[in-house]
Amino acid sequence: MNLETLRSDRYLIPISYLCIYVIWGSTYLATDWAFEAFPPFFMTGVRFVTAGLLLLAFSYKGVKNATKNQVKNAALFGILILGIGSGGTMWSVLYLDTGMASLIVGCEPLLLVILSWVLIGQRASFQKLFGVGLGMVGMYILISQETITTSPDAYKGIIAISISIVSWTVGSIYIKRMDMPESKVANTSIQLLAAGFVLLMVSTIFQEDLSSIPARFTWKAFFCLLYLLFFGSIIAYSAFNYLLLKDDPRRVATVTYINPIIALALGAYLNDEVITSQSAWAATILILGVVFIIRKDKEEEPVEVLDSEIK
Repeated sequence: MNLETLRSDRYLIPISYLCIYVIWGSTYLATDWAFEAFPPFFMTGVRFVTAGLLLLAFSYKGVKNATKNQVKNAALFGILILGIGSGGTMWSVLYLDTGMASLIVGCEPLLLVILSWVLIGQRASFQKLFGVGLGMVGMYILISQETITTSPDAYKGIIAISISIVSWTVGSIYIKRMDMPESKVANTSIQLLAAGFVLLMVSTIFQEDLSSIPARFTWKAFFCLLYLLFFGSIIAYSAFNYLLLKDDPRRVATVTYINPIIALALGAYLNDEVITSQSAWAATILILGVVFIIRKDKEEEPVEVLDSEIK
């Protein structure tokens, strides 16, 4: 099999799906391990800035040709999706199990249906409203279990993820109305750089303890940071953008409910996280709700997947 054959859609599409399923599903655990040595906002900021600079090296012409308005829109979108969205989600794993965090993030399509109706008047079909209803039931089952309600700090993680999901959703709704750079690589690099600089500013404002990094440093945390940088921020995101161009968006949207399964399994197997029966039932109901939302019905067009999520 030659290189040209491997570059064909026949092979690149399944490889890309494998990337977004496994890599993005594993970023929750990698983030938890990276936080053993690096403060959350500093680590995530460094990760985004470095990835943005690497992509900028390949897209300088695209950035240069973009208008000021396009650069501003890309930066704003990056701050909403990556800065507030991903930054808040990554911070939440300080207080929640990685599998739990991924399940809550999986509720984004539920909120997308509701806010699309409220903000831009995109009415939802009965099928999608049924999916939202299932999602709400699943979420209640998930966060009402004793291991969460009795934890003194779990509410911090839930609040952070809730803010993140709202930020992701608002960005996803309005991205179609924004004038963005024509080059996808340039667009991504601007988003990463803007979000990264904002997170580094937040790290400074919160006075995260950087002086303790040498004492807390472990090679496991360092390699997790590299994994998040190259695999999570560059490879998986590139695969995601490729799939948006080459395949049905509804199929790409399956990442929304596959990632929590991967995260739950890895957290249980490698991080000694307990999957309670209540969590399992909640996961099943949540995933079923997302399936109803993503699945195309006769009443309306499907909610499109946007290149807005990066883990």
